Amino acid sequence: MLYGAEVPPNGGDTQYANMHAAYDALPAAEQHRLSQLHVVHSWERSRLNAGDAPATQDEIELRPPVTHPLIRTHPDSARKSLYMGIHTSHIAEMPEQEGRALLDDLIRHATQPQFVHTHEWCVGDLLLWDNRCLMHRAVANYELEHYRRVLYRTVVRGTKPY
Repeated sequence: MLYGAEVPPNGGDTQYANMHAAYDALPAAEQHRLSQLHVVHSWERSRLNAGDAPATQDEIELRPPVTHPLIRTHPDSARKSLYMGIHTSHIAEMPEQEGRALLDDLIRHATQPQFVHTHEWCVGDLLLWDNRCLMHRAVANYELEHYRRVLYRTVVRGTKPY
């Protein structure tokens, strides 16, 4: 959940990419191929991808990488979706560079306009979404040096991907 407490007069949007729709748009053969793969989710990679300072060894040990299926089945609806994002390091079954290239291709696919909703914030907006089946990001499309964007976030612990 995100609650818009303070937003710039223009911009400061949040974008949501529908990973169910992105998966559904892939050819059946590609869906099958991807269903055999697993991705490494890494807090360290998330920091590097976001341009933050690299994680220390102690931080990496506190948040070790975990491996999940690249194609996730939603536990309630049984719909399949791509399960990746800024935190995804590589594909376990591939050489790192090859797997990274595939992930980059899939992210480009999933972030095409037909799969993305852009929310333009107003003070008091409250958005709820299912983090298991989308990617989201803040858009720095406002004058950061002049305006603040204050959103309060609440997260509910979910289930292990399968």
